[in-house]
Amino acid sequence: MLYNIFYEIDNLNIQIKIKNKKLSLIYEEGTLTLDLKQKIKQHKQQLIKRLEENEMARVKGFLIYRYGELYEYRYGLGAYLFIEREGDMAIAWRANYMPEDKQPYKTKILAERVPFEKAFQEVAGFIDWLQRQKRGVKGA
Repeated sequence: MLYNIFYEIDNLNIQIKIKNKKLSLIYEEGTLTLDLKQKIKQHKQQLIKRLEENEMARVKGFLIYRYGELYEYRYGLGAYLFIEREGDMAIAWRANYMPEDKQPYKTKILAERVPFEKAFQEVAGFIDWLQRQKRGVKGA
């Protein structure tokens, strides 16, 4: 449902932001339909939460696809972290690819069928570990 709302907002060239924990919409007069306005009002808290999650992921270095349905983080040549939403749950995994290959040669599930927050904690912990390794702080 959130994907459809974000898709409609995007197609109507409406900007949606959070300002002081409230949704802020920027649009040309006549663009926002009554139906869309009701959907936004009905799902306001979920929209705010998704926007906050997307910003949190963006700050960590993730690329965000499909309005927060899929997140991608590249941490090396052919090395990626992903978080994908599956309804109310999420799955997080690492995947390693050889150049020119479309299928990974190695995958590792980090979290499966957990709330998004838990999946994000898992990948954020891995990213933090990677950054410590790059700085030379082994085992920290």
